[in-house]
Amino acid sequence: MKKNIVLTLVFAIVLSFTGTAQFGIQRSIRSKYAKEGREHAKEEANKGVDKGEDKGMEEADKGLDKATDAAEPGIEKAEEGEEKAEEATLFGISKYNEFVDGYEADVASKNPADYKKYRFETAIVEYEVEGHDEGTKTLFIDMGGYKVAEYITIKRKKSEEKTAIILYGADMISIDFDDKQAVKMHNPMAFYLANPNRDWEETGEILLTKLGFEKTGKETIIGKKCDVWKHGKHRIWIWDGLTLKSADGKDIETATDIKIDATISEEKFEVPEGFEYEIIAAEDLFPELDEEEAKAAMEEDDDEISDEMLDKIEKMSYSEFKVWARELDPDMTDDEMKQSYLYLRQKAKARHE
Repeated sequence: MKKNIVLTLVFAIVLSFTGTAQFGIQRSIRSKYAKEGREHAKEEANKGVDKGEDKGMEEADKGLDKATDAAEPGIEKAEEGEEKAEEATLFGISKYNEFVDGYEADVASKNPADYKKYRFETAIVEYEVEGHDEGTKTLFIDMGGYKVAEYITIKRKKSEEKTAIILYGADMISIDFDDKQAVKMHNPMAFYLANPNRDWEETGEILLTKLGFEKTGKETIIGKKCDVWKHGKHRIWIWDGLTLKSADGKDIETATDIKIDATISEEKFEVPEGFEYEIIAAEDLFPELDEEEAKAAMEEDDDEISDEMLDKIEKMSYSEFKVWARELDPDMTDDEMKQSYLYLRQKAKARHE
């Protein structure tokens, strides 16, 4: 059955194939969370889960890559192409499961100081929102960035829409005040970046550069001298790792007031009482991989998988692969899907060695 699922996915892939780096959450998240109320908030939460799953699968795939090197000395040269991928996959699954088993403990052991991103301990920044949406945004920063909350109010003709996003260490909470709903999910990227010795401004600049931004000069926003970064029609003004202005075409956010070392109420980082609250824990983002199931799947004949098909697999993210799995076999479990993805990735890469 698993062979048929994998082959169906691969054949479908052959037929068809298809924000800004910041130092906290200071970019225009309002454009994502303030337009469609409850349904859109859920959609964005799902996107966050996809990103988390992609990160988890990237880590698993990297573990398998390392395992390939570790397993190589014990594999016969004559059967290197096929056997190495299988041996490495099984070895890697074992190591990956060890990693997953200890992940939650590693997250829990993190010190809040590891997430510190700013030179100051607290700050409150008020923004004016202009463009396709009109309104205000308030950013709250506490414990040097361990806790960050962004509240967005968009004005409509007869009403207002209010949403919020809270970062608490390696967790992210999205809140819809109109429908009184909240979703909390773990963010592996925040966990891996947490480092008390990290120069966060330098890290942010590296990320911006990789995304295609270029530093073009300096300008002053509300009395703070900012570095100006530009990429196409998108510009951002950054002071001390904090975005004080961003412009993306007609959509503009501009800081109107900033208070450093301000007193902030703890309730700004909490979900209001009575809200429906869904939690997506760290363990939900990583698949459970079974060595025996993987071995049985690899023993089946998969010679029909061509190089052209494997080329497609090698370039796909897990979230893209998952779309095909859901469309072509709704009954395929998450673990079967993720295991198939990792195995095919390793098989594709083994061709180059």
